[in-house]
Amino acid sequence: MPFTTSTTETETLERLRSLVKRAEQGDESALPELRVALDANPWIWERYGNLAQQSQAAWLQLIAGPNLLLRESVERKTEQLRAELTGPGPSPLEKLLVERVIACWLQVQYADAAYAQQTSPSPGQHTAALKRQAGSHQRYLHSIKTLATVRKLLKPAPSTLELLGYPAGKGGGGVGEQKPRRELAAAMAGTPR
Repeated sequence: MPFTTSTTETETLERLRSLVKRAEQGDESALPELRVALDANPWIWERYGNLAQQSQAAWLQLIAGPNLLLRESVERKTEQLRAELTGPGPSPLEKLLVERVIACWLQVQYADAAYAQQTSPSPGQHTAALKRQAGSHQRYLHSIKTLATVRKLLKPAPSTLELLGYPAGKGGGGVGEQKPRRELAAAMAGTPR
């Protein structure tokens, strides 16, 4: 079934296009109506205002140029990375950092490819490409380290019982389930057994 829109939807989209055009050209008189439209259609500002996605799209354009196969393939790879890195139940901070890791990944891949594709560079071009490559690599590693650090800090601290070797959520006081009192006292005091 082909995609169709009602007359009302078509009129709404046309009004929205006109409003967006005015706003993009800096027409201040469009601002009150624009705010109402954005409140009614949050998907617009969520997509348009997602600067991480905008940045990644710019890197994709730079990397792929007019090559649609390359662009689509790299875009799918970034989606795969995003899914792998965010994992289940990420915090808002983790989501932000994952986007940064992906942007840095795109940058470092571009810098590596640009460096490798140089043919007879001048010493200045060679040095500039090497600096760009090293800088993007450092930013990439830093973004990964920051994500790992945040994840470590967000992980709940182990309980005292877990630190003493008791399985989490177990207990009940049965024989063989707990360490003898002498070992427990020594562990808490930090003395050898």
